[in-house]
Amino acid sequence: MKHTTHLLALLLGLSLLTACGGGSSSPKHDQSPVIEQPEEEVDPNLVIIESGEDFQPRLMEALIEAQPGQIIELPEGEFFFSSAISLDVDNVTIRGQGQDKTILNFDAQTSGGESVLVTSNNVVLENFAVVDPPSDGIKFKFSNGVTMRALRVEWTCGACGENGAYGIYPVQTENVLIEDSIVIGASDAGVYVGQSDKIIVRRNHVSLNVAGIEIENSSNSEVYDNEAIDNTGGVLVFDLPNLSREGERTKVYNNVIRGNNTTNFAPGGSIVGVVPTGTGMLIMAFDDVEVFDNVIEDNQSAAIVVVHYDIAGRPTDDVTYDGAPRRVYIHDNHYRNNGYEPAELAAEVAPLFAAVGGLPDVFYDGIGEENGRFEDADRICVNEDETVTVGILMGENGPAVDRDYFDCAHASLPEVVLDTPEEISEGEKPLTEEEIAAICTPEGDEPNLDAVEVNCDSLSAYNLFADASDPRSGANKGIAYDMITPLFTDYAAKYRFIFVPEGKQAAYNSRSSLDFPVGTIIAKTFTMPRDFLNEAAGEEIIETRLLIHRKEGWKALPFIWREDLSDADLTLAGGTREISWIHSDGNTRSTQYVIPDANSCKTCHSTVRSESGSGVNQETVITPIGPKARFLNMDGQYNGKTVNQLAYMEQQGVLVGLPDDLATIDTVPAWDDNAAELQNRAKGYLDANCAHCHSPGGFASNSALFLEYWREVDTGYGICKTPVAAGAGSGGLRFDIVPGDADASITAYRMNSNEPDVRMPEIGRSLVHTEGVGLIREWINSLHGACE
Repeated sequence: MKHTTHLLALLLGLSLLTACGGGSSSPKHDQSPVIEQPEEEVDPNLVIIESGEDFQPRLMEALIEAQPGQIIELPEGEFFFSSAISLDVDNVTIRGQGQDKTILNFDAQTSGGESVLVTSNNVVLENFAVVDPPSDGIKFKFSNGVTMRALRVEWTCGACGENGAYGIYPVQTENVLIEDSIVIGASDAGVYVGQSDKIIVRRNHVSLNVAGIEIENSSNSEVYDNEAIDNTGGVLVFDLPNLSREGERTKVYNNVIRGNNTTNFAPGGSIVGVVPTGTGMLIMAFDDVEVFDNVIEDNQSAAIVVVHYDIAGRPTDDVTYDGAPRRVYIHDNHYRNNGYEPAELAAEVAPLFAAVGGLPDVFYDGIGEENGRFEDADRICVNEDETVTVGILMGENGPAVDRDYFDCAHASLPEVVLDTPEEISEGEKPLTEEEIAAICTPEGDEPNLDAVEVNCDSLSAYNLFADASDPRSGANKGIAYDMITPLFTDYAAKYRFIFVPEGKQAAYNSRSSLDFPVGTIIAKTFTMPRDFLNEAAGEEIIETRLLIHRKEGWKALPFIWREDLSDADLTLAGGTREISWIHSDGNTRSTQYVIPDANSCKTCHSTVRSESGSGVNQETVITPIGPKARFLNMDGQYNGKTVNQLAYMEQQGVLVGLPDDLATIDTVPAWDDNAAELQNRAKGYLDANCAHCHSPGGFASNSALFLEYWREVDTGYGICKTPVAAGAGSGGLRFDIVPGDADASITAYRMNSNEPDVRMPEIGRSLVHTEGVGLIREWINSLHGACE
């Protein structure tokens, strides 16, 4: 049998040699057929970003030009970024090679308020690291369908006060999954979910943050199987006033909450700055919280703290806000060695419990029940082993350890089930490169409005100006306009034009931007005068930004001018340019002028269409922010005649609905007009520079600070308002605006800073507007009143 096997093997080997053409002289038809191996199929949706020196712009362009369904794959290696990156396309995955293999280093970032920003739906980020972001690490805003998996956000300094505020940061989002990730070193919260709904946070490791995991003003959350170790506070569940959503229904279970004794290094003014070092878990003002099966040990101040908002010592004028926690159920947790050395606020409270054995494992301040016990349906219930101490500060007879007070139970909270993301429709068949090239070839002397639906490579392709090398005048059927108080951009001069399709009109709006029809192009060119004291010295033309109203909405496109001014090139990834000039004070100044990428434009121009105002599960759209009636109601020069800008647009047939009496329009004064009322000048400046984000549908809506010109100057405008999520931006200050004291006001502090994690506005400038800051400081110092 053995010999037979060898013979068969030999015959098989000879047959293989023959099949491979090993010297055979057999006729061709007798040869074994050649079998072609199929080529490996390439996933058409896979976009691979190769490593290389130009990695940043190539990645930025891939994110800007991404299509629904694509997977953008990042290579192994460490890559350094000078600016933020962002995505606003639905149904996209960004995937690296692993938490320790694909490293995006933002230590040198100089622009952008966060390092990675997503504002679209059904997006997955996985298997990469974000290292040393100057402000927030990874932020989702207004997104429905958020998945962050196997990520690492780390500040390599460790627990340092200069670190950014948030590591993983979805806010005003829905259907959020954060899993298998690591966050180290956030000066506010490692994993922070704010003003959101339907949230799962699981199997993450957070350490050396002020707050390890924080659920704030969100509903329907589950936090489980996480490790919160060596933070200031392990897990925080907060509900704060003056925000768009109330906090309710959070389950925290099966977590390890250990040794959270890192000294609190949050910037002054931050709400987490009140968290005592050594806090296992802190529940503040939140309703419907269930805490069970957690290991809570070695936290020096307390295992679990349940408190009223008032204990933070912060005022609020939110008349609908209830600062008392209700329906909290704590049961079946495992405690060891907590409260052995209370710190900060806990150290102040601990002596009050000295007579009853010291600060209890589970501490409840009882402030919300000071005027009477809660009904059974709202009680704070604790069912733990008898060895676990449970105490109340504001008991009927003062501080007490009283298990009977907490002897109750609530029904377990339901499981959080995330919605299945809706499939993204295929939409229209994309145009070929040849078709786009044909559209981007203009004819005649009229604007090429046929090109509004495509991205042309050059500005001249849109044929907006009679002289393609000079975008400052000679607009082809375009209407020039200026703003009474403009947005500050590093002292640049700006030339603005509106191109409205023939036969169409914009509609007047008393508060929002004029409502321009589809097909409209708004062009804004930025230049830098070479000498502010000598107009004859000319100016350097830097960039032109187009805002194009397409059928699916507005699109922002940045163009950078060539040195020879022959044309401006579409540069979706933006860029920088070193510029210098002689300022109006006679001194030479210079800066690294930042030309924003296409997605950064959307940060300022985005707004949420939301009936409820929450921003959750609503449509995010791009809108113009400059051409509002209150900024345009001034005279301009047209064909040698002085005509009101709005009236001229009406005369040209491109604006309808304008009031007969232009004096009835609530109009801002020029910010530098000393003859105008100081407060109105300041409000107009804040409106032009800040309100596009600080408005109910704007990018900073979660701050609850709203700065439109027509608003009352009250708490919502910043008067004695405490910050929501300022992080280092608070500068250790407590209030946005302190009447009579600009030095104590966060608003003035942030405007006067150029640090990426502090400055406001956070993008769009690389210099402090000294004169603008002076105006706001003068106004704040003129106000009367005091903050408690």
